[in-house]
Amino acid sequence: MRLKDHSANAITLLNAIFGFLGCIALTQSRFDLALAAIIFAAIADFLDGFVARMLKINSVYGNFLDSMADLVSFGVLPSLWWYFTLSSSLSQPLSIALSLFLFVGALLRLVRFSVYPSSTNHFEGLPSPAMALFVVLITRTDLFSDMSYFTPMWFKRAVVVLSVLFALWMVSKLPTVSMKFKGFGFKENSLRYLVILSALIGLFILREAFVLILLPAYAILSLLIKR
Repeated sequence: MRLKDHSANAITLLNAIFGFLGCIALTQSRFDLALAAIIFAAIADFLDGFVARMLKINSVYGNFLDSMADLVSFGVLPSLWWYFTLSSSLSQPLSIALSLFLFVGALLRLVRFSVYPSSTNHFEGLPSPAMALFVVLITRTDLFSDMSYFTPMWFKRAVVVLSVLFALWMVSKLPTVSMKFKGFGFKENSLRYLVILSALIGLFILREAFVLILLPAYAILSLLIKR
């Protein structure tokens, strides 16, 4: 195997490393470092696919490594983030159960993606990096800032619904906007550019609270995809 064939795999490995370091940060209650780890892992996840397409690299090994790296960074890490956030307010059994929904959903999705790669320009189901982004941003909004063991019942119901929603959306076959660029033309990437532009503007103005708009907006834009 030529050196260039390993270039994308090296970036993919960085994705997994950042995910692992993020998990360690969470065990030390360093959510700031865990957030940075998720961001760097997401950048690496974008770059490895971009490099592979630019160099016309396509290997079973690389695709499997990418799924395993995503499982660490966008399966285990956000699930642990969900658990450590909820455990300060909900009972431990419930916190474990809800975080397991996210982990199992991400695991099943990534296994399916490895065995049956999509041939379309969009994803089937919610991508695990998008789930990780939504989980991190939602837990950093004011809705989560004043949690206690006397959390209102509506809050408990809301996090249960979110956990089940994310898990089922990940394993579903509903078309979802893919952020993987195969080129930079506007026509074939119009929805992707719209998502990115809206996200940047919204995050700049509303910061983390923008996720309360971004999540339903992402779902609505995905419904515009032609099957």
